Amino acid sequence: MELFTALQKDTEPLPLRWGLSFVRGYLELGMIAAAERELARLSVRHRCYADVIELRIRVLLARRRFDKAAWLARSASKVYPGVAEFYLFASRAYEELGRPDQAKEVWISAPSLFHVSGIFHFNLARFEAKLGNPTSARQHMKLAIELDPAMHDRARADPGLSALLEAKSADN
Repeated sequence: MELFTALQKDTEPLPLRWGLSFVRGYLELGMIAAAERELARLSVRHRCYADVIELRIRVLLARRRFDKAAWLARSASKVYPGVAEFYLFASRAYEELGRPDQAKEVWISAPSLFHVSGIFHFNLARFEAKLGNPTSARQHMKLAIELDPAMHDRARADPGLSALLEAKSADN
């Protein structure tokens, strides 16, 4: 019974929770330097936690340090393969670096559990469009919308995909 009770207790130390909360708040306010300072104040033993790594990647992306963000996100996805954000961050960083082939490679390397979501196929459609594969992009976009109808509005808002939507409606 003691083990069960111990597992139910919140094991994340209070200073870590507060620190992560501050970092998130600073990032939402666009206060990147303050977020970095708050991350630096965290104990060294917490720096390998998935939440801490995620926030470090968010800071790197905000600083437009895409090479470092991609490297850290890919490394984190190997340690924490069940965290979809790491695949998303790595893909976003590669996309910002103008490397949609690597963005796609990272994205499809995510565990198959993520492959059944609308956002998965939406992002694949975006990568395929950037790689010059409109037929594949349309197929993924169609599947994304079937899985999640909200993806239709997102596709309309995306410059690369809205052109494919327009071309698709012209074909019909």
